[in-house]
Amino acid sequence: MARESVNRKPSGAGRRYATPKRDQRAAATRRAILAAAETLFLRDGYARTSMKAIAAQAGISEKTMYLAFGTKATLLRQVIQLAVQGDEAPTPLSERPEWRAMVAGPVSEIFARFAAMNATLMTRTATIIELGEAAAATDPELASHRDRAHVTTRENLRALAIELERRGALAAGVTVHDTVDILYAVATDEGVFLRLTRECGWTPDRYADLVARTLEANLGAG
Repeated sequence: MARESVNRKPSGAGRRYATPKRDQRAAATRRAILAAAETLFLRDGYARTSMKAIAAQAGISEKTMYLAFGTKATLLRQVIQLAVQGDEAPTPLSERPEWRAMVAGPVSEIFARFAAMNATLMTRTATIIELGEAAAATDPELASHRDRAHVTTRENLRALAIELERRGALAAGVTVHDTVDILYAVATDEGVFLRLTRECGWTPDRYADLVARTLEANLGAG
């Protein structure tokens, strides 16, 4: 990280003011970079995709791209976040309307609703997450992003587990900690989803049914 300059400019010098048009252009540039990065990462792999190639694909200067994202690892992290959440806002999944709607429905259907939501999420994210997991093995910065993402995932699942316990949806003797572990192991493994859908020809709905029945059998109050 660059050190802060000792010779500071006078207050207000060189200051750039946000305007709606400028904000729109910046947002459009970010979208172009993220789309280009996802295309090239999935086509060529993380290691073989250069920031220069992403800039060319996005139709912007390499300098602009570095100003927007800083590093390739940060760029892949944002590509994955966009795939998972649909935007770059910091709001966790557990606080988003679709998640709250899933939790708020009938208790008897909560595992099926969670599994369906998870299947939809996996359909749009599993391939890019798989790429990120593999790349993290050789990129320390990306590994750090990956580890924080895993922590965030468990925090979201803990919020769900607490709600399941509060609503009496868990079997006797099943703790919140156990619930988080089982949800994490069963429903967040992109490798299982891809093996079943890509290699075995399963539909996402069939995958969702498997997840729902597995969670109900191991966690549900019955």
